[in-house]
Amino acid sequence: MKKALEEAEKKARLRDSNIEEIIGQVAVGLSADQQKLLLEVLHNTTGENYFIGKRKKKTDGVKFVQIIMDNYNYLCKINYLSSAEKAFLMDLTPYLEFKTNIIVERSDDEEEVDADSASPSYLAKVFNKNRGNISSLMNGLLAKGILAVAESGMTTDDGRVCTSRTWFVNPNIMCCSPKDGVDKATQKIFKRSLKNFKVEGSSKKHQLPIYLF
Repeated sequence: MKKALEEAEKKARLRDSNIEEIIGQVAVGLSADQQKLLLEVLHNTTGENYFIGKRKKKTDGVKFVQIIMDNYNYLCKINYLSSAEKAFLMDLTPYLEFKTNIIVERSDDEEEVDADSASPSYLAKVFNKNRGNISSLMNGLLAKGILAVAESGMTTDDGRVCTSRTWFVNPNIMCCSPKDGVDKATQKIFKRSLKNFKVEGSSKKHQLPIYLF
């Protein structure tokens, strides 16, 4: 009995020593083992389950679209895009779906999910443009590998089932996701786009400076 008590006291002193060490190192950061020990102590003390998380910053959740500047500047340098096409692409930035780069309809509902894919008619309406002009721009960008349409039945990582009227923007030009987080279905669509491409009126073949996939 005495030996068991001595052993328990020894473990308690060791635990207290470890806790003091952890408290002393909080200012410089905890190792994974120290974090685990701290969580175990809190659980044993309070009976509650805790986890170590990061405090949310004001900038978390901010919507963004990344322009792949080296590629965009290269296309401008070789005159691959017309002024109208460049303006249209900039207008599209608020309508790109996260990770998939699908062009979708938007509303004022900040909690909106699974938005419908945007049609040329919808874009003509929100941009206050002629539908024929929008269709012409989109088809021109489709031929250039900047836009693409889905194969019917294609499914994204998040379960969106695409139709032949689902339009995508090439993430190698504009990317609405972390650069290493582009949806696999989107990667498949643009796998061969903008590789060994030509500018109209020239036989020279071009490659983008950067490919994300």
